[in-house]
Amino acid sequence: MRTIRVVDETVSRFSSILPRPGRLLGPLAGLIMAGLAGAFAWRAPEVNGWAAAALLAALFLDAAARLVGRRVARRIGPAPRMVGMPSVVLAVGPGAGVGAVLFGLGLAAWPAGFPVLASAMAGLIAMGALARLALARIVLATPREPEA
Repeated sequence: MRTIRVVDETVSRFSSILPRPGRLLGPLAGLIMAGLAGAFAWRAPEVNGWAAAALLAALFLDAAARLVGRRVARRIGPAPRMVGMPSVVLAVGPGAGVGAVLFGLGLAAWPAGFPVLASAMAGLIAMGALARLALARIVLATPREPEA
């Protein structure tokens, strides 16, 4: 039990140190990645079309997960308290800007690798979105209890 409290205190201190990115960073990063996917799919649809479609589907899933996350935030408040070990997928927080920059740099270094890079990015985005949706389902299914 002591270990969980120490981890919880460490996570709370660490999250209070990190700067909060702007509200537009996530959607802007998604638009940049969608634009890159569209450009590559337009240039060579037979090679890049399926990877671009997978990336766009993951971005739509992520947008839906963020909307559900807003619903959860309205229900429990803007800063839910983490108890126990933090999720590896959700620990980074809104890292879409970093993902978009790395995706762009990867495409600049290896443009022919778009199908591989877009598929990997789609998988990472979808994992984060599914983790957010699972967490939201748990929070919304749990009845509200008064704080002790």
